[in-house]
Amino acid sequence: MELAYESFGCGRPVVVLHGLFASGTSWRGLARALSNRHRVIAVDLRNHGRSPSSDSMSYDDMAADVLHLIERERLGPTAVIGHCIGGKVAMAMALMAPRSISKLCVIETAPTTFLDPWMHQLRTMRRSLQVNGGSTALAACKAAAGGSLLNRFTLPRAAMENAYFDWRCNLAAIAPLIPELREFPLALQERRCRLMLHAILGSDSAFVRPADVSAFTPMFPRARVEVIDSAGHWIHAVRPEALATSLRRVLGSMQEDVAA
Repeated sequence: MELAYESFGCGRPVVVLHGLFASGTSWRGLARALSNRHRVIAVDLRNHGRSPSSDSMSYDDMAADVLHLIERERLGPTAVIGHCIGGKVAMAMALMAPRSISKLCVIETAPTTFLDPWMHQLRTMRRSLQVNGGSTALAACKAAAGGSLLNRFTLPRAAMENAYFDWRCNLAAIAPLIPELREFPLALQERRCRLMLHAILGSDSAFVRPADVSAFTPMFPRARVEVIDSAGHWIHAVRPEALATSLRRVLGSMQEDVAA
């Protein structure tokens, strides 16, 4: 599948993968913050943003999509940063094609079962689509997700055409796939990856448990975990400066680590 993306800056490539119901635009701020030293490619995963829709959304398929983008753009071994399901995609990529990855950083994710089923966000996003027209539709989109921090970046993904707001993700396709997205592929859990993995978790998040290195080491024995204080699942919305500092350190300090 040919994925849509935005590119910022120049230098060694960094691919950024968003979480569920988001898009590459959710990461523009962080992408720009890193773009003074890197070419940052903010990807729209399938069924999100401007990328094509599909009835399949397995982590294997999404990983293959991004690996195809890396090959198509001739990026060579690439640093990959992923949040939420994007982090699971990044880990799947590393387990499937480690030579394509130079550095691996995942945010608020682990190769385990997610505790949040996303059904509350899905219901409220669907309800917002029942409201048609102007300021009322705008207010419904702002209120989607029941007042959670998701509100901070839903509005840029809502597109207005003929005074009707819609979400830039394929809710109809995503909804039945949520149980699968909560898991990590069993076949990949049997693999091991020599790449160093840097995991960033929020101190106030219950999304990933256990929130320690033991969640990663069966597949990524060289994993290490960093916790950002006063942050939940949406670290890039709540603590963007702290996250940018951490990512600069990860990208700058980790040696090129392409698996042999």
